[in-house]
Amino acid sequence: MTILGTSWTTPLSPEFRTFLLRAGVVAREPGDVELLGRFFAGLQETNSTTNLTRILTERDFWVKHVADSLALGAVLPGLMVEPWRVADVGCGGGFPMVPLAWANPRLRITGIEARNRKAEFVAGMCEQLGLQNCSVLPVQAREAGRTADHAGSYELVVMRAVGPPERMLRPCRQLLLRDASAAIAFYMTPRAIAEERGTALREAEKYGFSLRVSEMIDLPYGAGARQFLIAVNGAGLEAERERWHQHTTVMEE
Repeated sequence: MTILGTSWTTPLSPEFRTFLLRAGVVAREPGDVELLGRFFAGLQETNSTTNLTRILTERDFWVKHVADSLALGAVLPGLMVEPWRVADVGCGGGFPMVPLAWANPRLRITGIEARNRKAEFVAGMCEQLGLQNCSVLPVQAREAGRTADHAGSYELVVMRAVGPPERMLRPCRQLLLRDASAAIAFYMTPRAIAEERGTALREAEKYGFSLRVSEMIDLPYGAGARQFLIAVNGAGLEAERERWHQHTTVMEE
C-alpha cells in the first residue's frame, strides 16, 4: 500500500509530515502510520456493503479524513497531549475519533453514533487496531446526555459534518463538565461560519456559551481550508478557559 506516492517503508511525504507537526502530532515512523492504513483498508472493505463515507480514494482518505480530523490540534494543542475525556458526536465512519485516538493515546474518546451499522463498524475497528482509549455509544447525543456515565463528563465535544451549531448546542451541552471549563468544537468552513454567525450567537447566548473562531487551517496538497467554531461554557476558572483561547478569537456580530 502506498500513501501519496510514498511507500510504507519510507517516511511520509514532507508536506504531510509538516502538517502533522503543525497539528501537534509527534513525529511518526512508517510503522506507526500503518495502523491508519489498516483502518483505511477496513473502511474500504465495509463500505462496499455499508455506506460509511463517500471519500474512498487513498489520497482523499489521508488528506480529507485523517489530516482534516487532526487539524483541530493546531487550534487546541492540549488535545494532542492531555488526558482529556472527549465525545465525538456523530462519529460516522470513525472521524475525527480514530485519528485523534491514534495521535494521542492519553485521550479517552467516546464515539456517539445513533446509526447502529456505523457504530458497530467503528467499535469493531477500534478493537482490531488496539485503540484501547476508544469506546462507542450507539445512541443520539441527547440520550447520552441523560445517562449517569456521560452527562457532565467531557472536557471536549467534537462534531464534524453533523449539524449546525444552532441545532447541536442544546443537546450537546449536557455532555460537558459542569464544574470546570469545557467546550464544543465544530469542524466548519470559513463560508459556513460566516453564514451561521448570527444564529450561532443567539443560541450560544441562550445556553450560556461564549463563541470563539479559529484561524483558517490549510489542509495539505491544496485540499481546502478548515476553520473551527469553539463554544466555551461559562464554568471553571479563567485560567482553565485559557486552553480554548490560545489560537482563537472572540466571535462578534
